Amino acid sequence: MARKLSLPLLNLDQGTPASARAVTKPTIDAVRERLGGRASTEPGAGEFVTLTTAAGKALAGVVLFRRGDVVDVWIDTSEAHISSKDTDVSHGAGRGLVHRAHRADITPMHGPAPDSLGAVATDACVFGALLEGQRIRFQDGGDLSEGTLVEKCRFGGLVRRDDGTLLGVGFRRLWPARAADTERN
Repeated sequence: MARKLSLPLLNLDQGTPASARAVTKPTIDAVRERLGGRASTEPGAGEFVTLTTAAGKALAGVVLFRRGDVVDVWIDTSEAHISSKDTDVSHGAGRGLVHRAHRADITPMHGPAPDSLGAVATDACVFGALLEGQRIRFQDGGDLSEGTLVEKCRFGGLVRRDDGTLLGVGFRRLWPARAADTERN
């Protein structure tokens, strides 16, 4: 599983030479925004649901974030054919889309969940249980590293590596530190 993952960056300054754009680092605010903004989910992350879109299509999904009446649902792109009526869809990393919906638009999934959503549901459950300030493990390039979860966002978190560097890490790349590691700290 040696896969380097980085956050997409957008530089709208067309007058800046390409060499200067390449070394521009994102701000913490930009990374936080890319991860969906600072937020902690209510219980329910990782649940399998059926989402009924504005166009009336029923899609299998996994709850990533729930707060009040707002629910963000991961939908496998191999099953999602979103129409122009479904405007609250954003492209997610990997093979999924995230659809922001209202609680009334989702129902618990009846029947077996698609295999493609199983790993996403597990990752969402694990991430939902993490707490700010907790010692965590995360994928840093192709390696596993450890650090502290500084801020939780909707779709990931801001992580402080042991060398003090802050990183934005997606929810699928964050896990609690092993018990032996947290005891020695």
